[in-house]
Amino acid sequence: MYLPTMDARQRKEITEEFFHYRHLTQTQLWDRYSAYEHWAKIEVPKDKEELEALQARLKTRFPVDAYNKARRELDPNRILSNNILEKLFPLSDNV
Repeated sequence: MYLPTMDARQRKEITEEFFHYRHLTQTQLWDRYSAYEHWAKIEVPKDKEELEALQARLKTRFPVDAYNKARRELDPNRILSNNILEKLFPLSDNV
């Protein structure tokens, strides 16, 4: 869903409809068909439970532990990190 208009009300309606559509496909189709959203399109949920579910889902699809291990070793000062990575792939201090 593109935002072809500069009208704020229309853009808000399109955005809301997009998130409604995304939620429907996520709950009804993603697990059934092993679907995942494009990594650049992932939205970090504000809700803690939704965030934890997303983190768990990503962990079933991608080698998150190996990725975080590489992050710790190759970027210990988190220079190449950002808020989205920190939320989606939190680094535990135990490993």
